[in-house]
Amino acid sequence: MKKNIFIKSFSALLTSTALIGGMTSCGEDYLDKAPITSTSAADIASSIEGARAAKTGLCQGMYRQFTGSNLNGTNGEPWMQNFYGDMLGDSFLCNLYCGHGTSDTYATWKTLRQETYWGAQQMWVYCYNLINWANMIVENIDNLDSYDGERDFIKAVALSMRAHAYTHLVQCYSPNWENSDNGNVKGIIIRTSSSTESLPFGTMNDALDLIYSDLQTAIKLFDECGWKRSFIWEPDGKVARGLLARAALIKHDYTLAQKMAHEAREGYRIMSADEYMSGFVVANDEYMWATMYEAPAQSIYYYAQGSYNACNGRYQDSWGYTVNSIDYMLYRKFPITDIRKKLYITPEFMQLNKELAEKHQVADYDFWSSDNIYTNGMRIQINQSKKSPGMNAFVIAYGKKEFDRLTPINDFLSGTTPAYQSSGTEIMFGTQFKFWGNQIYGMNQWPFMRASEMAYTEAECAYRNGDEATARQILIDINKDLRDPEFTCTASGEELLRTIKDYRSFELWGEGHNWFDLKRWHDPINRVAWEAGNPESGNRGTGFAQNFSPDDFYGWVICVPKTEFDYNKLANRNDLPGGNK
Repeated sequence: MKKNIFIKSFSALLTSTALIGGMTSCGEDYLDKAPITSTSAADIASSIEGARAAKTGLCQGMYRQFTGSNLNGTNGEPWMQNFYGDMLGDSFLCNLYCGHGTSDTYATWKTLRQETYWGAQQMWVYCYNLINWANMIVENIDNLDSYDGERDFIKAVALSMRAHAYTHLVQCYSPNWENSDNGNVKGIIIRTSSSTESLPFGTMNDALDLIYSDLQTAIKLFDECGWKRSFIWEPDGKVARGLLARAALIKHDYTLAQKMAHEAREGYRIMSADEYMSGFVVANDEYMWATMYEAPAQSIYYYAQGSYNACNGRYQDSWGYTVNSIDYMLYRKFPITDIRKKLYITPEFMQLNKELAEKHQVADYDFWSSDNIYTNGMRIQINQSKKSPGMNAFVIAYGKKEFDRLTPINDFLSGTTPAYQSSGTEIMFGTQFKFWGNQIYGMNQWPFMRASEMAYTEAECAYRNGDEATARQILIDINKDLRDPEFTCTASGEELLRTIKDYRSFELWGEGHNWFDLKRWHDPINRVAWEAGNPESGNRGTGFAQNFSPDDFYGWVICVPKTEFDYNKLANRNDLPGGNK
């Protein structure tokens, strides 16, 4: 048995649309990886074709069908963004994952502090396999001639990908900065070669130092190599700057984060209101980094991101549940003139679609009536009743109307269906119409990075660096010009910071940022339950009204999975917060 957690090569990524079958296997075979490619270290070192193939495989490895017990049902980066970045926070309610929204396994920390829980394993395995693939390129590619700069471009891609993976590991397995002893808490294995030797845990600073070094080197190589990327699913110099901004935020290095975010978004525009309302099916000019939309992404079938997360995806149609919902306590902070309010089924949604609501005899007060609401675990389901008989018919009609509007925009193919078309579909309070999919399984182009994220990062850092005027202007540029013509911003101090945080959360909802942001902000998680007759209450089940301090669980540290200790003999639980318990 190979004593490591790595896939050793790239071929399934390059030669098969059936997909990395073996990123993990079952039980104790977790670390026993069969080779998946003919692209070896020797190939990378001896030919530009081999290095190019390895680079393509590394990048495509972010969005594939991952099978096996420890990454079951996941598709790479989009899953990691949704599960860790969204579900663990307080702005996103998941209706399909995790027991169809009835289970608290992800909503609390009961399992995230258990070594054998799949939620502790997935990000760890995903990231270290990306790191291993990147290391194979980095340690071999300098043996090649320049090939007019392509060698340096490939190396820059690999360094960026390695830094991205280590950033995710720090986000999950290290504490927030306030609980990190200035970055001296241990929690990450620092691997810079494709060797599978046992290594001890390094500190948060060790990981961040490597991330900074990798990205600074990558930026220089990107800027000087003379090569441009061919696909949006490859990182480039702008993406590397965005990744460095993300890493700098973790350690509150706001001067560097502001500079990098500003440089990253130069040349990109913020999408228009019409584009924001177009379903997030295909990348537009704001997308900086995203999943592929061409083959082989079209061949991952029911693992497609849209299958789970598009309002017209395969699973909502098959299982009879509407997909992910927005937290009402976030949603209600914004005026009804904001175009983003139109994307979620809420009391205000009835007002925004008054004629259709009246036709089907539904109204905003139905959301607070015990006659119309059914609570099942986390879910708050809007039932049809004698007093409100038309809720499903209203949603079906609206879904069809939106489908007709979006079809010519997105060139929906045969087999694509409108959202929520079954009369038996369980309609959840806050259900989204933001994300749509194409084809029967819900294919869409998922954003890994958008210019809006960088703009909000720049605004936040400007505020923290004492430049409130710049922070306010960025908010106005995004919101008054592109989201809400009635938007104004005269706030200052803590009120301005709160505005930046709220609008960032609303703009980027469902894209994998909320929990990561709350953690680095050192903000609490507040989940508010629904109460009959109380429009000031939330939209979560009573048993899911939870509050977590940012200092809980050692600063929100997820356990290192048991398999690391099984096969890495220098990994010591006593080095970790709470002994990894």
